Amino acid sequence: MTITLVDLRTQARQRADMENSRLVADAELNNYINNSIAELHDMLTDAYGSEYYVQSTSALPIVSGTDSYALPSDFYELKGVDIKLNGQDWINVKRYNFNERNRFSGFNVWDTTGLSNVRYRIVGGNIKFSPMPDQDAEYVLWYTPMVTKLVNDGDSLNDFNAYSDYIIVDAAIKMLQKEESDVTVFVLQKEALAKRIREKAKNRDP
Repeated sequence: MTITLVDLRTQARQRADMENSRLVADAELNNYINNSIAELHDMLTDAYGSEYYVQSTSALPIVSGTDSYALPSDFYELKGVDIKLNGQDWINVKRYNFNERNRFSGFNVWDTTGLSNVRYRIVGGNIKFSPMPDQDAEYVLWYTPMVTKLVNDGDSLNDFNAYSDYIIVDAAIKMLQKEESDVTVFVLQKEALAKRIREKAKNRDP
């Protein structure tokens, strides 16, 4: 099930009882809604064991002598890294801690036995492998992308189990705050919705 930007905007105005008010213009309300979507995105991203937004890249090349590669443009949070060498099976790669950044440089052989010593780390906008690759390989990133902003009225997002109510209430709070109205009841509603989402989202595959 999906919900569009225009539906979110309409329901937020209804919830705030501001259907006929233009104190908050549509463009401003769109910003409120996108910020609320980002909050919900973080809650669902943090739901342990429930990968709501995770996606993977296609197989990407690792070139001998090059240890750093750009992350996808929509990269937000890494979930895992796989490497394949010489047509062998894909293997999971572990991350090295920053204080271990030189520890694995001595394991300078990328082969079927040495691959278990390969490590990665996210550094700025790149993924960096250690030790330095000494032959070509492939890697795949499993990651959570950044939120895609809703811009046009018909733009939509997946509405997991009516979790969009969190977005609507949060946007209504922002509207009412600008109006300098009491938001106590809405804040309590938001807290209850956040509690429900955090408790249920992690049980997607119990």
